[in-house]
Amino acid sequence: MFKKLAAGIAFGILLAVNPIAIGENNNPNYRSNLLGKSSKEAIDVSKISIGDIKLGMKEKDIFKKLGKPKSRTTKYDDVCYTSYITTWKYEGLEIEGLSTSNNASKSEVHQISASSSRYPTENGVKIGDRINTAQKAYSTLLSTIDSEKNLVYPNDAYGGLIFSTNKQRRIREIRLVEASC
Repeated sequence: MFKKLAAGIAFGILLAVNPIAIGENNNPNYRSNLLGKSSKEAIDVSKISIGDIKLGMKEKDIFKKLGKPKSRTTKYDDVCYTSYITTWKYEGLEIEGLSTSNNASKSEVHQISASSSRYPTENGVKIGDRINTAQKAYSTLLSTIDSEKNLVYPNDAYGGLIFSTNKQRRIREIRLVEASC
């Protein structure tokens, strides 16, 4: 979990220090595009899903879609979210939910991480695809490449849709994050 938090915090710091990290910065004329009107829009993470799971879903909705998980844990996080974090683990999929109580059924999904091709995005992008498959599927959205060479579609809450790749530029992990602290 700390690895994920560190990535979120680093992403937040990157955006706070360098707001030009948001957008189409792989374009050599980025500054002029930033100041002009772009035809691309910011991501609405509420419309994105991974393995038919969406942000904000409750435990009962997850179980309807995926069945019971391999494991479920709930712990209090007083560092970042000051909430209870429930983690549901499936083979190749990890889902985290936040709640003000330690009752997992009241948690709402705030992060999804897939490492298996069994869990594609709503646009059909899955683990093992080339990164340009994701770029084509989400071509209408603003994107950036972060310092770890992840393809990021950021939202305004330091969350977003993140595609991590291997050296062959194939997708090895897909994360959907509502917000980072």
